[in-house]
Amino acid sequence: MSVTNRTKLFYWIYPPYLATALVCALAFTAFTSSRASDFFFELTSLELHETAKLAANAFEPLLSSDSPKESLGALASALTNNTQIRLTVIDPDGLVLADTVADPSAMDLHLDRDEIRRAFSRGSGSAVRTSVSTGITTTYEAVALRRADGSPLAIVRASMPFSILGTRKNELALHVFLFGFVILALVSVIAGLLAHRLVQPILRIHSGARLFAQGRLKDKIPETGPREVASLAAMMNKMAEDLDSRIRIVASQQAELASILNGIPEAVAVIGPALDVLACNPAFRKMFQLPALPPETGSPSWGALIALTRSAELSDFMAAALHAEGPLEAGITRYAPEARQLRLISSPMGQGKSVLVISDLTHLNRLETVRRDFTTNVSHELRTPITSIKAALETLQDSGFDDAERARNFLTMALRGTGRLEAILSDLFSLARIEEDESHGIETEAVDMDALIDGVVGEVRSAVPDSVVIERGPDCESGLVVPAHPGLLRQALSNLLENASKYASSGGPIAVSVYAEDGNAVLSVADKGPGIPARDRERIFERFYRIDRARSRDTGGTGLGLAIVKHIARAHSGFVTLDSEEGSGSIFRIHIPLVRLQR
Repeated sequence: MSVTNRTKLFYWIYPPYLATALVCALAFTAFTSSRASDFFFELTSLELHETAKLAANAFEPLLSSDSPKESLGALASALTNNTQIRLTVIDPDGLVLADTVADPSAMDLHLDRDEIRRAFSRGSGSAVRTSVSTGITTTYEAVALRRADGSPLAIVRASMPFSILGTRKNELALHVFLFGFVILALVSVIAGLLAHRLVQPILRIHSGARLFAQGRLKDKIPETGPREVASLAAMMNKMAEDLDSRIRIVASQQAELASILNGIPEAVAVIGPALDVLACNPAFRKMFQLPALPPETGSPSWGALIALTRSAELSDFMAAALHAEGPLEAGITRYAPEARQLRLISSPMGQGKSVLVISDLTHLNRLETVRRDFTTNVSHELRTPITSIKAALETLQDSGFDDAERARNFLTMALRGTGRLEAILSDLFSLARIEEDESHGIETEAVDMDALIDGVVGEVRSAVPDSVVIERGPDCESGLVVPAHPGLLRQALSNLLENASKYASSGGPIAVSVYAEDGNAVLSVADKGPGIPARDRERIFERFYRIDRARSRDTGGTGLGLAIVKHIARAHSGFVTLDSEEGSGSIFRIHIPLVRLQR
């Protein structure tokens, strides 16, 4: 059956509502009769109020003349004789001065009674409550007596238990109760039937909506009940289908966006109007050492930008970016925990938000510096031997070979320059080959470090002065086998020993050691030379970097030996370290994994 053919909601609920209207008419009659009970109550309250006023006028002379309490009690008893009204006289401090039922001295202070508080503030007060002294539900009326200056003199309270309102009131209440009970039963039956018919379809929609709220958008709401209700269920089912489709699209887009942001090497963050970080990618969290998840504060924000980045420059840049109409770009230097050159780019995204992209240019700037230094150093290093060769040959060309001894000296100078040029080019080719091996991987084998050290030490020892002593260090381990390229490792150790021998002639012996540490084989060369200044230690492994250019050139170095050592270590998935202290010597270490890493 289609939705349009179903009964309209009006015809669905009209007959029950008609019956309910008739019941309401009968109930109105019952309500009218019940007003009689209210009349009895109002009449009693008025009687108590007038009694309290009359008693107050009678008590005023006694209260003004500080008469004893017994006089007040006697007068109160006389006023209420042959009545069921209770009179109580209370002074401004709440102390009961007289009472026709209870002993005033045994009664509590009455300042906290509702009718007493109202009488003090308004001149009169009423209340219906259970009496503390009698335990009976009682209606109270209190009237305040005041002196000529307006200050309170006393409170006169009249009260009567509900139980004495009379037999007629009880009989009337009984009839009203019986009538009301019949009406209540009728209303209950009719309302139950009406509610059942009306609520059931709505409850089904409610249950379906709850499932939708839980994310179960594929469930369906039964399209039953009146036309309007069934149509509503159909629309909610259609809405759930559309919502499920849109959620899937948004989730897919968010996953794609998250994948893109997670793969971007630049730090990316969304900055809110309050300069807080609303979202950020892993690169941003890594740059500023943030946790993987935002703090659980009930807010999606990671926190204030300046608190997270500890950079006033960055915060000022974003403050300007949030008010800009287009993209902004700037460069800053961040000094903590280390100096870094950052490029900032912001772009507005609406709703007072902006996207911040941070690029770390430190490595690129360092590479550019290294490239410039390398170009300058290569030119300088090659120019020196070429100039020497050219000068010697030009001198021979101008002077001829008449003086054989002089000609021999110039030829020797030219050959020395040629040898230096050949050494530089050889080291450059070696470095290029090692860097290629570093990129594509090297073939390794099990290398006996004892044999390798003995072989290299023997070769170097024959080429250095006798004053240079090369020996095994005290921490050297025997029998260590390392997965390495024997030729490259031999070249690295040879370069370290040759470098140490140039500075150890006036110091102590050169110590060669190999040992296992933290999963690595550590090959170290220690000398007692002059040491390396702190400012030069970070760049000592760069190409052509020299601490003392004049001395390095005199010792015959090309400036590439330590750079070759560094790249040989990297080709083995390892690294190099340096410990040095001026005046105490240096220790160069090559760290190579004992388990060959897959490249």
